[in-house]
Amino acid sequence: MKKSTIFSLLFLSFIVFSTLSFTSSKKVIAVVFNKEMTRQDLISLQKNLKEKNIILVFNKMKFSRNKLSYIDFSIDFGDGFSGTSKSEISKSKEIGFIRDYNDSAEQPFVVGNIK
Repeated sequence: MKKSTIFSLLFLSFIVFSTLSFTSSKKVIAVVFNKEMTRQDLISLQKNLKEKNIILVFNKMKFSRNKLSYIDFSIDFGDGFSGTSKSEISKSKEIGFIRDYNDSAEQPFVVGNIK
């Protein structure tokens, strides 16, 4: 009986340790606006970010054949990182934002031209 109790405790300790090591990993949020995005894509993105307490505001958007051609936006991560950018959208230009939550990040926040 004691062997099974010890085994259960060891197994439980291993599961708890594994779970803690996974939860300590941080994340990166990266968004690149492109010519294939529709108004619905942008609204969906905005809602998904809002669920994470990240505020994305579209100041102006233009569409050509229902595809994004221009964007003026602001982003606020609620942790001191915020910014704005506006640009025509083309295949050769990558505009958007990146928020790297890792402590070792070289650039924890980028907004505007990504390339």
